[in-house]
Amino acid sequence: MKRILSMLPLAILVLSLLAACGRGDPGGTADASSGSGAFDPAGVKTMGDVFAWEDPDHQEGFSEKQYVFVFRAGGNWYRAVADLPQDVSESVWAIDFFDENRDQKVRELVSPLAVRSLENLSEQIPAQEELDRYVGKTGRDLFDEGWTYWYYNLDDLEAGLEHGPFRYRVLFEYEGEPMVNSDDFDFYEEFRDLVVLSVTYDGIGDATNIGEPG
Repeated sequence: MKRILSMLPLAILVLSLLAACGRGDPGGTADASSGSGAFDPAGVKTMGDVFAWEDPDHQEGFSEKQYVFVFRAGGNWYRAVADLPQDVSESVWAIDFFDENRDQKVRELVSPLAVRSLENLSEQIPAQEELDRYVGKTGRDLFDEGWTYWYYNLDDLEAGLEHGPFRYRVLFEYEGEPMVNSDDFDFYEEFRDLVVLSVTYDGIGDATNIGEPG
């Protein structure tokens, strides 16, 4: 998403940039929604309907053209997207980033907007059999497909990688002198020729990062 502004907590954003940790624990399956009754996707018409199902692990972000909200309801992860009309977009971007009421102001502006799409992300989680097809491939194969890292562990040759809206735990095989971390360590360069031993699903990644509407 071009010029997307994620509204995850600032501290978590900083840690993500440092590849030191993830986004808390957005991979859980408990239903943390505050909406009443059973969740019915067919009943979601506006972003205000989405906000009724608040989740402490939610994600939200926006670009000039669209607003994205990722949340849990009924035990599943959903991603709701709404188009931002120019006047609403300008008003959203005009809000001071450090305004203590910023989140509330953004929601007030986007609540009336129609939900363009509502995806059940939980239904899109790859089966382990599908992930097993990566065993024997190299880091380069994953990187060429757009996989990115959010952490790595040189002692265990383990990496947390993200692909699409999900994150994965990937173990690599390596023979030779132990790798040494340093300020100029290049993960993509050092891991590109390593062989993949296993890939396992590890939760929701940055699910707000989607392309602009065509």
